[in-house]
Amino acid sequence: MTGEILNYLLVAITFVVIMAVLAGCAAMGSDRLIPARKTLNHISQDGIDIVPASEPPIILSDRPDSAELERVSFATSILGYNREEVDGVLAKTIEENRRLRDRLTQLNGESAPVDADD
Repeated sequence: MTGEILNYLLVAITFVVIMAVLAGCAAMGSDRLIPARKTLNHISQDGIDIVPASEPPIILSDRPDSAELERVSFATSILGYNREEVDGVLAKTIEENRRLRDRLTQLNGESAPVDADD
């Protein structure tokens, strides 16, 4: 009779432990399933953000100089750099490069001596 009671007790304890493990997994993983819902934020902090980093966006002036471009740092996440930030900085740099090259061509055209022999 005592062995039978112990069997029931062990089955009940096993059931309670399994339920506790499942509840813990569900509670700690709930922010992964529904990122907007951080119900147990104080428990589920594994250091990995699903949402983009809360760093300020990169804002460049219309004519970025080399010092401004040297200060640029991109936010990183699990998947690497934020593609929109990198594309934005590259587009701004290409635009400024094109403007400077056009200005250089214009200045070279104005100051180029006219040779009568050519």
